[in-house]
Amino acid sequence: MKFIIVGLGNFGSALALKLVEEGHEVIGIDTNQNHVNLLSDSLTHTLAVDTTNELAVTSLPLSDTDFVIIGIGEDVGASVTTTALFKKHCKKTKIIGRAISPIHQTILETMGIDVIINPEAEFAHQFANRLTILGTIKSFILDDNYEIAEFKVPETFIDKTVQEADIVNKWNVSLITILSESVCKNILGSQIKERKVSGVVSGATVFKENDTLVLFGSIKSLRKMMEELA
Repeated sequence: MKFIIVGLGNFGSALALKLVEEGHEVIGIDTNQNHVNLLSDSLTHTLAVDTTNELAVTSLPLSDTDFVIIGIGEDVGASVTTTALFKKHCKKTKIIGRAISPIHQTILETMGIDVIINPEAEFAHQFANRLTILGTIKSFILDDNYEIAEFKVPETFIDKTVQEADIVNKWNVSLITILSESVCKNILGSQIKERKVSGVVSGATVFKENDTLVLFGSIKSLRKMMEELA
């Protein structure tokens, strides 16, 4: 897929590099020449462009782009102006906006932006759950009540089957899959840990030491389960 990312600060640059790593084409844009230079060898193209200038925006390959991501994180005025210009000239391209405040988000919603993200708030929410729910390794918040989270397998589960653990009936939590850990060697011969997805688990699947459980449920249920198994 083809992406245009406007704003190559911490968020924009990390997102751009990840998309390139996954094989996508990324044009990175920033008004700061230093940001552009840092990524010039890593992205498909980088441009030092003022996207509050309509002529500059119309010169971009918008018709050949799948997504435009407005990642500007400090200047709300520049973000809103940039978003308005892309919204005006993008006919089929989907626009993703980054909101840095509730008012900013309201403006983007009023403009009819397809997707609005707030990475700082989302990370804070996830990190708060990692701090308050025992054993959480990683979590993905679905809404204010539900999440998908990774947990180290409780000691009481080791060598038991999924059916014996009876997670759904005891805590109203679903087991999505299990990530198993193994040790292998990298190209330099050093030992590294590797995690593999077990796929769809059955009632006969046995929990092993160093497994990671991927669970879905309400935040309240997940917290209760981990507290009881601690």
